Amino acid sequence: MAASSAREAAYQTLWGRIVTMELKPGDPLNDRQLAEEMGISRTPVREALIMLNIAHMVTIKPQSGTYVAPIDLKLMRLEQFARFTLEKEMLFHVYKHCKPEHIAAYRASIQEYEQAAAAPDSPLKNSHMLEIDNKFHRLSFEFCGMEEHFDHMLSTFKHIERLRLFSLMLGENASVPIQHGRIVDALENGTPEALEQALRDHLQRYKASVEEARRSHPDYFIEG
Repeated sequence: MAASSAREAAYQTLWGRIVTMELKPGDPLNDRQLAEEMGISRTPVREALIMLNIAHMVTIKPQSGTYVAPIDLKLMRLEQFARFTLEKEMLFHVYKHCKPEHIAAYRASIQEYEQAAAAPDSPLKNSHMLEIDNKFHRLSFEFCGMEEHFDHMLSTFKHIERLRLFSLMLGENASVPIQHGRIVDALENGTPEALEQALRDHLQRYKASVEEARRSHPDYFIEG
């Protein structure tokens, strides 16, 4: 494996483990152990850790070690604002050119989420539900032929994705289908103002998740 490929693979693996909370804030990161787990040399792992440090996902403490960084609430709010702004524009475009097949796709996504939520618990359940949630939000980008923009946006968001999965781990999922349904109702029969409000209410639910998460794990967060 080329050095750059190994570094990218290590970065993506560690990024995924941090976002899914397999590696939790404060967990130590030993480059030798991680290299052995991934079957690569220590150099690309070290380079990946430096990249994650630049992305505020990892904290490197001289003379101490390397650790998973806490969730930065300031960066999380910036990410969420960017997501709301871009997704609102996509939804407005869909609203102006809404077709029955668009609504059907949204309704099917909501049903898929409800089925996943009702499934027995498993180690991958929360990650699967987050994936379905993201597929719902990706639909407006797909209908506009701009799905690559959603994929890029999601790849750059780190702190909000960690919180979203953490909130699922705490049991916050019942409201998601309801709020998704309100977005679809506004697309189908509402006004642009109602559509914007439905999206805003849905994306701002993270504030309640933050408060609940901070009560149970205050050490997982910082106000950057």
